[in-house]
Amino acid sequence: MYLVYMGESGDTGSSANDPAQQDLVYAGLVVHETQYIAMNGEYDAMHRRHFGCPPGSPEGPMGLKPADVYQGRGYFRSWSPTKRAELVQDCLNILMRRELPVVMSYVNKAEFNKAKANPNPQIPATMAGSPAEIAVDRFLFALNLYLDEMTLVTMNPDQMMQGEWPAQDYTLIVAGNGRTVEPDFMAKFLDSELEIPTPTVFEAFCYVKSEDSVCTQLADFCAYFTRRWLQDPDGAHNYFDALREGGAIQVIYQVQF
Repeated sequence: MYLVYMGESGDTGSSANDPAQQDLVYAGLVVHETQYIAMNGEYDAMHRRHFGCPPGSPEGPMGLKPADVYQGRGYFRSWSPTKRAELVQDCLNILMRRELPVVMSYVNKAEFNKAKANPNPQIPATMAGSPAEIAVDRFLFALNLYLDEMTLVTMNPDQMMQGEWPAQDYTLIVAGNGRTVEPDFMAKFLDSELEIPTPTVFEAFCYVKSEDSVCTQLADFCAYFTRRWLQDPDGAHNYFDALREGGAIQVIYQVQF
C-alpha cells in the first residue's frame, strides 16, 4: 500500500490580500508502507540529535512547522540561521535519500477570486467553493494520473492490449486534521470525474494530527518551499532546487482559469 501524506502552505482562508502568501499549495508525499518504519526511525534519530529528546517530548517543539524553522520563529527564535538550515536539510534528506516522489497542485488566490467574480460555464463546479476546494480537486486529479503512470510501467503489452488493470498496491491519502482538506472534497471530485484513471485510490481521506505525523511534516516542508518559489521564481531557492533537481518533485499542477 502507498500512503500519500498531504502537506499544505499558504492558507489565508477566503482572503487573497496577503502579498506574502499569494498561492495555496498542496503537496502529496508518496510513501510505500515498507518505508514508513525506517523513515520514522530516522526522524527520531534526527530529532534527538537536534533537540536532545525524542519527538513529542515537552523539551522539544510540538512538531516542526516549516515557516517557524526557516524564519526563526517561536521555538526557533534563538537558533542561528546555520543551525536552522542544518535542521531543514536533515528533514529534506529523509525523503530525498529514498527518492520519494511528491505530487503538487496550487492555486493563485487572486486569480481564483477574479474568476469566481466573473462566472464562466467552463469553470469547474468546484468554483462554488473555496480556493482549497478547487486546489484539492486538481491535486486528486494529478495524483490519480501519476499513480496511473506508475501502474502502466509495471504492465506488460498483453495486459495493455486486453485492458487489464492489475492492482498491486492500493493508495490511502492522509490529510492533516484541522486543516483545509475537508472530507467532502473527495466525494465532489469523484462526482465530477467521468472516468477516474485508477481505481486503486481509496475514496476517503484518512486524518492524522500533523504534529504526530513525520511524513505530514515532511510534506509541509515541500509545500512551503514550493510556495516560496512561486512567490519569487527568479530568487534563490536552494531547498526547492534540491527537491526538484533530486527528482523528489514529480508534478506541479497549476489550477488555471
